[in-house]
Amino acid sequence: MSSDARKYLQALGAGLAEALGPGYRFHKSALELRAATDAGENLVTLGGAMRHSPLVDVAFHFGCSYGAAKAVAKQLGLQAGPHIVQYSLNRASMKGLPMSGPGRGSWSVHIGTPPDATLLTEIATAIRGMAGPFFERFAGMAAARDAVAADDSWCLGGRMQWRSVLALDAALGELDHFRAWAARLDPLNAQEAHGLLLRAEALRG
Repeated sequence: MSSDARKYLQALGAGLAEALGPGYRFHKSALELRAATDAGENLVTLGGAMRHSPLVDVAFHFGCSYGAAKAVAKQLGLQAGPHIVQYSLNRASMKGLPMSGPGRGSWSVHIGTPPDATLLTEIATAIRGMAGPFFERFAGMAAARDAVAADDSWCLGGRMQWRSVLALDAALGELDHFRAWAARLDPLNAQEAHGLLLRAEALRG
């Protein structure tokens, strides 16, 4: 990403934090909007794909990070979070999501023009329409774990997300679930998962 595109996304993020309300704080270095929850944080991460300068396609990931799972992940040397995530371009795959707000998940912008009120309102509405129901559905770790493990249409899940399943199961005290679920992993990932499972069990005592 070019420095100009990054500066544009930083301006966009600052504007979105104001549009979304006082619960959100924008972190410039990560291009991430964060809102504290009882279980951890809700996250919205901005991203941009260059088309041909000065045009950029803007989209966002949104997810939940859980404090208990984050602590376990740190002990195991895993990524801190989010532990369940979805991408705005996958809106149509989120079965049962009310089709409110703008019917798209990306926006083509000119990075030489500051984000205007119309764009900020439209993206903020999209965040509320997609991420809002997502955050409600996955307010708790058990719901998130079940969705990721089942490759639910509301999240990026399945076998590639096994590290999130492990962190969530460890935080929930349900490592037996992970042991059974991990049987579906390919040999390379299964070997790594088994080693981390043993470490998680040792930490549990």
